[in-house]
Amino acid sequence: MAYRSFRDNRRPVARAVGLGAVVISVLVLAACDRGAFEAAAWQDAVLSTRDRARMAPDLIASGRLDGLDRAGVIQLLGEPTATDKFAGSDMIYVLGPERGLLAIDHQWLLIELDRNGRVAAYRVVED
Repeated sequence: MAYRSFRDNRRPVARAVGLGAVVISVLVLAACDRGAFEAAAWQDAVLSTRDRARMAPDLIASGRLDGLDRAGVIQLLGEPTATDKFAGSDMIYVLGPERGLLAIDHQWLLIELDRNGRVAAYRVVED
């Protein structure tokens, strides 16, 4: 029986560790991929919904939706997404597949209006 030393096993272990580091780096970069909100880009018909998902955190952090009326929201974001999901929500925009390796669900921007027709609350949810 041949004797194998620990040194013989270093190369496969190093490859596995290196590959794992690359995979983790790609996943972290994908999760942190954020873009500045641009109204024209958001409303672009050719725009990928993933681009909306990247802009959504900036839109929310900026507070640009605060106090807008329905017409102001439509001017900023375009017409809401036609959907029967989230009954009771006033305005709904699809953001696209959730982030991550196994994107099964979709993300949505839900906007609630108060009794005066102004934005009272908004949040990103997954279905």
